[in-house]
Amino acid sequence: MDEQKDRGDRADRGDRGPMDPTRKLLKVFGVKVTDYEAKTDELLARWPAAGEHDRAAIQAEALELSADLAHWLREISTHVLERQERVLSALR
Repeated sequence: MDEQKDRGDRADRGDRGPMDPTRKLLKVFGVKVTDYEAKTDELLARWPAAGEHDRAAIQAEALELSADLAHWLREISTHVLERQERVLSALR
């Protein structure tokens, strides 16, 4: 139980306090990934029947969606790497 408390796990305690930064970031990232998958599946389905103008719009939307997802992936990576650095620096 102490390990769960250290991780900020509130599910077992029924505590509805504010979400810790890691969980919040992971939740946002999870939503971004699933949205990316759904939206890009739609774009891929439209691609074969699209004309030249529509294909340019599909490509632009795919690029925008990919850039947004890359941003959130960098946020996750930065968060994890900063935590690792903090821990390893403290243990010197």
